[in-house]
Amino acid sequence: MSARPNPVVAGVKCRCPNCGKGPLFSGFLTVREHCETCGADLSAADSGDGPVVFILLIVGAIGCFGLLFTEVSFHPPIWVELLIW
Repeated sequence: MSARPNPVVAGVKCRCPNCGKGPLFSGFLTVREHCETCGADLSAADSGDGPVVFILLIVGAIGCFGLLFTEVSFHPPIWVELLIW
């Protein structure tokens, strides 16, 4: 039996945590049900709402920064800011 892969390396490469070779995702944030290489069951690795919250926080931070930058730099009327943001 081969040694288990380093979990950090497998995670960064988005590979199976069991063998380190098969792809972990079948879509953007969808975890595969089984590894194509070793057949390990990956369905228990449900990410829930974690990735969605992470992406929303990034998009929200970019939007808030843009709104504040626009307000401080240009002082547009409120209807223009609502139209833009």
